[in-house]
Amino acid sequence: MKSSIRLFRVAGIDIGIHYSWLFIFILITWSLAEGVFRVTVPGEETLTYWLMGVVASLMLFICVLLHELAHSLVARARGMSVNSITLFILGGVSNLEEEPARPAIEFSMAIVGPVTSLVLAGVFWGLERLSADGTVIDAMLGYLAYINLVLGIFNLVPGFPLDGGRVLRSILWSATGSLVKATNIAATVGRLLGWALIGFGVYQVLTGSMFGFLGGIWTAFIGWFLSSTADASRKEVMLRELLSGKKVRDIMSPKPETVTPDTTVDQLVTDIFNRKHGRALPVCQGERTEGIVTITDVKGLPREKWATTKVGEIMTRAPLFTVSPDDDVSKALKLVTQHDVNQLLIQREGTCAGMLSRADIIRYVQLLQELGHDGRTSRSSPTGA
Repeated sequence: MKSSIRLFRVAGIDIGIHYSWLFIFILITWSLAEGVFRVTVPGEETLTYWLMGVVASLMLFICVLLHELAHSLVARARGMSVNSITLFILGGVSNLEEEPARPAIEFSMAIVGPVTSLVLAGVFWGLERLSADGTVIDAMLGYLAYINLVLGIFNLVPGFPLDGGRVLRSILWSATGSLVKATNIAATVGRLLGWALIGFGVYQVLTGSMFGFLGGIWTAFIGWFLSSTADASRKEVMLRELLSGKKVRDIMSPKPETVTPDTTVDQLVTDIFNRKHGRALPVCQGERTEGIVTITDVKGLPREKWATTKVGEIMTRAPLFTVSPDDDVSKALKLVTQHDVNQLLIQREGTCAGMLSRADIIRYVQLLQELGHDGRTSRSSPTGA
């Protein structure tokens, strides 16, 4: 995930936080210090409450991390590659290189997260019961037991993309044999759940106190996020199904335009960008790929230096994200979206074979949709003139 801060590695997996996590950390710390702990442990100093809030928020961070690590380690045990885990405003996400290949794999990956949270709830509850003398430690243990119980139960709700929704999808996938059908049903449940949370959040805003007002806004925001993510996931699966079996060679130009590092920027703009309306080109020396040059690279150079500056001086150098003509278009689309890039180099046996842009993929998807999802014309009956 972009806009994240890498913290450390666990079991070979990069752990990071999205910038939005800093917002929720501050919000949770404030609500615990000024609300929850003042009620559960009255009579303490303000500094004590804020220290409790910080410690409890950090412990919650660890609990969410353990939840996501459970997903990732099970995925890795099932032969899937996990690049990183990013914690953000509404929890965390394990960044997988591929989707589960079978329903059983998705089931095991999904169910282990809520189980981990419920186990943590039991551990913290047991530790609280051991002392139960009303100290600040007890208050924090009680909160962590409660919040892990809530996380475990909430994630078991069968609405995609929650863990429970993924469990539901795996069951439906196994029963129907269709990932698309299973995703449509699970995503519909997720959207209905999201709308219900939005409605409940609005009710809290209209009828609650100050904390009820904030809780209502937060509940509605979670509902909106769940509904929109469920719909986005449904579209992603349908797009992946649409591109199944389609190869990069179906899109790429058989005779791609390239430039050499010695080409001047003025020649690049005049002969290619202006006349052929291009926006980016691979830079190749013989058969060896050197990099990519784009309009953005040119923009950073003053106009008076175009005639004396070589493309090799401003280009983005290799290594870059690449695909081969035999790769699936879905792989290319994933690289484009995952790394937020606009172009991919196409390489055939280590030689420069051209370039694939985000716009090329979008146009190809639109064409497939117009032709009936499989590259052939639709089967509608002909009409007479």
